[in-house]
Amino acid sequence: MPPQASGKAVKKASKAQKAVRAGDKKKRKKRRKESFAIYVYNVLKQAQPDTGISSKAMSIMNSFVNDIFERIAAESSRLALFCFAFQQRPIQK
Repeated sequence: MPPQASGKAVKKASKAQKAVRAGDKKKRKKRRKESFAIYVYNVLKQAQPDTGISSKAMSIMNSFVNDIFERIAAESSRLALFCFAFQQRPIQK
């Protein structure tokens, strides 16, 4: 019967094995998240060069810009449908 290893030795070996296994895995690339943070920051620096912005405020501004763009897109699609429907009507004389 082989001698049993102490509990500490087993734990150290398992940590070393985990490190080797973790190193073998491919690193996942972070997905790029689109935001308007760069543009908001640049406009802020043009208007107030000595003023900064917190990450929470930047998140709010990003949501605001996304909301405005969605509203513009929705309104433009409504106008496009309206113009298309208006052109399809026969001209009455």
